[in-house]
Amino acid sequence: MKIQINNNRKISNTDSNDKAQYINEERDMELENIVGNMMIAQYQVDKLRSRLSERISGYGSASNKKASAHMFRHNDKWYKVTIKVDETTTHYPEVDEDVK
Repeated sequence: MKIQINNNRKISNTDSNDKAQYINEERDMELENIVGNMMIAQYQVDKLRSRLSERISGYGSASNKKASAHMFRHNDKWYKVTIKVDETTTHYPEVDEDVK
């Protein structure tokens, strides 16, 4: 949805009278919402990466567990999801770029 707004920005008037002119601009609200959501998502990813890093490094947990499991049932079948996290280093720049 595109809407036209008057954002009350004044521009210099080159005419002889002293009336200020206002700029009208079109804004795509859907595009602005998408970009805003992307910025929020990136912030959340950064915070989660920080929390995960602290947890794996041992600062956030007394037990220092590096794995987690979750079991659930769906359509009369049981599922188990196990996550294991290891700290590692790479010496390959292409791997570092893929991870970002």
